[in-house]
Amino acid sequence: MIAAGSLEAARLRRRAWLGQYLRDDSPWHRRLRGGAVMVVRHQLLAALLALVLLVKLRLLPPATWLLLLAGAVGLVLVRGWLRRRLAPHVVEARLMAITRRLLVVPVAGLLALALVGMVLLSPQPWLIGLDWEAALIRHLPSGEGGSLLGFFERLAAAADITRAWAMQNAEAQLGFGAPQILLGWLLMLLTQGAVAWAFVRLLVGADALRGEEVS
Repeated sequence: MIAAGSLEAARLRRRAWLGQYLRDDSPWHRRLRGGAVMVVRHQLLAALLALVLLVKLRLLPPATWLLLLAGAVGLVLVRGWLRRRLAPHVVEARLMAITRRLLVVPVAGLLALALVGMVLLSPQPWLIGLDWEAALIRHLPSGEGGSLLGFFERLAAAADITRAWAMQNAEAQLGFGAPQILLGWLLMLLTQGAVAWAFVRLLVGADALRGEEVS
């Protein structure tokens, strides 16, 4: 589903480019509209986003699941509103594809900010005064044996612990201008932004598969 939404957006951009530079009767329209290379590239990127989403969803608290559900409902409502606004201006055949493409960035951005706020408001382990290695040893979960998914879950948990450790110790010892604060914020924005982007891409791809042909 993530790949379906990404392919739809990529082919929409490709068609716009081809329509601007090539004649309508040119056979290069068919040859350049996107083939196996485009499909494989977007499938690989989608697999990476799916892995990020799967790992983070298994670690999220119940309150964050409610936030994601609210984001899904909000996306459906905004999609309907935006479609009505675009209908007088966009050709019917491309209306839903354009609507979905315009939704991804703002909805994912708002969801990422909401996830960051959820992290800031959630209880955090007390890591002030600990070395980074000691913080990991004390708070890193054991995971699921030697499974590959367990390894990625421990990696995601280590990133969360590192973020909390950097922000807490920098604020307590060095002030808000310390480089550790920047590291903590960067890790938080990257992880929560990746979750939001993957989740919105999943919803948009599901809508693309349900609503109209992607190819």
